[in-house]
Amino acid sequence: MRFTIILFSAFLFLSGCSQKIYDEPKIPTFQNSDYLPLSINARKLVIIQNWKMPGKKPFNEHLISPNPSSVITDWASNTLMPAGSSGELTLDIRKASVIITDIQQADSLTGQFTDNQKSKIEVEMAGQIMWMQPVTGQTGFLDARSKSSTTIAESASPLEFDIAVQETILSALKGFDGKFRLEINNLDGMALP
Repeated sequence: MRFTIILFSAFLFLSGCSQKIYDEPKIPTFQNSDYLPLSINARKLVIIQNWKMPGKKPFNEHLISPNPSSVITDWASNTLMPAGSSGELTLDIRKASVIITDIQQADSLTGQFTDNQKSKIEVEMAGQIMWMQPVTGQTGFLDARSKSSTTIAESASPLEFDIAVQETILSALKGFDGKFRLEINNLDGMALP
C-alpha cells in the first residue's frame, strides 16, 4: 500500500513537471519602429495638449495607461523630426478619447448560454498641425481625425480586455498617422527629402 502511494505521488510530481507552460500574452505598446520618421522643414516641434480628459463615464482614458494622448505625444516626438534651420511645427491634440459602453443583451433563454459581446471600445484621435516657415513665408494647417472600435466578449479576462483597449488605441493611431502623412506629403516644402 505504501509503495502504491509513493508511486502515485511520483507520477503526479512528474506529470506536473512535464506540463507545458504557456506565456501570458503581452499588452501591445507604441513602437517607434512601426512608424518611419518624417523630416520636417522646421527648427522645433511643439506639442499642445488641448484635450482635457472628462474623467467620467463613458470616457475612460483617465483609467488607461498609456492613454491615447500619451501615445500621440510619443508618436509625434519620434515621427515628426524637425530638420530645418528655422520655423516651427506645432501639433495641437484636439481629442484623444476612449469610450467604453456596455452592449445591451437580449433577454432570451438561448442568449444565456452563448458568449455574447459585452462591451464596445471606441477610440477617437483628432489633431491639427500648424507649420510656419518664416524664411520662405510658407505656412500650412493640416487636420486629421481617426476612429477605431472593437467589441469584447463576456468571457474576456481583464488581461484580454486591456489588450483589446491598447490594440484599438494603436489602430486609431495608425489611421491618424496615415492621414497626416498624406497631407504632409501633399504640402509643398514641409517635408524634407
